[in-house]
Amino acid sequence: MKKGVFMTFVAILVPWFLQAQVSEAVNEAQNLTLEQAVAFAVEHNKELQASQLNIELRNKMVTEAISQGLPQINASLAYNTNFGRELDFGGMAMKMKDQMNLGVSVSQLLFSGQWILGIQTSKIAKQIAAQQVDLTELDIKETVYNSYYTVLASERLMEIIQENLKNMNEIMRHTENMYKAGAAEITDVDQIRVTVGQLKNSHLAMQRTVDVNYNLLRLYLGLQAGTPLKLTDPIEKFLELGSFLSLASQTFDVNNNAQFQLMLSQEQLQEKMVGLKKWAFAPTLAGSYSYQYQIMKGGFMNMPHTAGITLSVPIFSGLQRKAQLDQEKITLEQTRINKSLLEDQLKLQEEQYKFALKNALEDYNWQEENIKVARKVLENYQHKYNAGAISSLDLTQANTNYLTAENNFTAACLTLLQAQTQLEKLYNELK
Repeated sequence: MKKGVFMTFVAILVPWFLQAQVSEAVNEAQNLTLEQAVAFAVEHNKELQASQLNIELRNKMVTEAISQGLPQINASLAYNTNFGRELDFGGMAMKMKDQMNLGVSVSQLLFSGQWILGIQTSKIAKQIAAQQVDLTELDIKETVYNSYYTVLASERLMEIIQENLKNMNEIMRHTENMYKAGAAEITDVDQIRVTVGQLKNSHLAMQRTVDVNYNLLRLYLGLQAGTPLKLTDPIEKFLELGSFLSLASQTFDVNNNAQFQLMLSQEQLQEKMVGLKKWAFAPTLAGSYSYQYQIMKGGFMNMPHTAGITLSVPIFSGLQRKAQLDQEKITLEQTRINKSLLEDQLKLQEEQYKFALKNALEDYNWQEENIKVARKVLENYQHKYNAGAISSLDLTQANTNYLTAENNFTAACLTLLQAQTQLEKLYNELK
């Protein structure tokens, strides 16, 4: 196989294979990475599909604007009969003959400033439609990112509670045996039982939370509630501290922001609208040609040709054109003010988002240290309890502290990831 043919085959096969992977993963609903989830949501989101159709609509509008400056060709065919009537010309009667007219006319716009600007305006409108699609896509990605992270966080907490429940059940059995042997008090057994019961309730509540979070993700993916789904990316995969530090030190270029790019295009569009109204004062020039082929009953034929150039000069429209121009100028000024306001808002958002990211990173590091200490204390207390050195109340308190530390750490992970997502969206860097 030739190299060029092979590369073409690969270029066709690889996108198809990747798409098949995404579709298969979702249809089987067993394994879904974050990348696959985002790709599927973008592909199947109905709001995004509607926005993409708007681009196609703008394409047709560009074609329509261009066509107004292309030759306009029309043909006509007419047959007229007088039903044999006669006309009296001073006592002399003339019978009217039937006639048939064949005609072709061609007109061509030679010069119009409005036509040229109209094409430019329609192209900018198409660009705006594409940018609106990009904004919608960013919103979808942000939603899926945060939903995916929330599911991972809730699953982590459920696994921790489940593991802790298993551990406390073993401690409860050990305590019961100690009580039977006379080495423990009944209050110790009751205390451990209460803790086990609380853990069971917490596990059931967290299971419901996981189910709700999964259903929210299914909703964003366009899947039916209850569709089997398993997220394969562990939350640890996204907790690379280097990426957070790099993002926090990044310089913000407001021109890269998708929302600001849209505003710039809207300003350009409004400038063209002002130009359109200005050209309404200018003359237009058009050329025309027509050919009429006339046939009368009896064999008489007439074949006239006509051609001409028309210059249209607007003189006075009761101040209508000036009023329309003034309106567009005011709208342009409003657009520029809104652009300046948006720029200020985006720069303020960047400061706030960076502050939130740095705080989230500090809290993450703090909670990570806390969880290490809490886990170490719990393990130490379990050994002491088994040796009879501490009471069940001390053990359950250490267990509660550990679960609180795990909960705080998981919340810190989620907050950190969400802070990263909103800053990446601001930078237009969501993949």
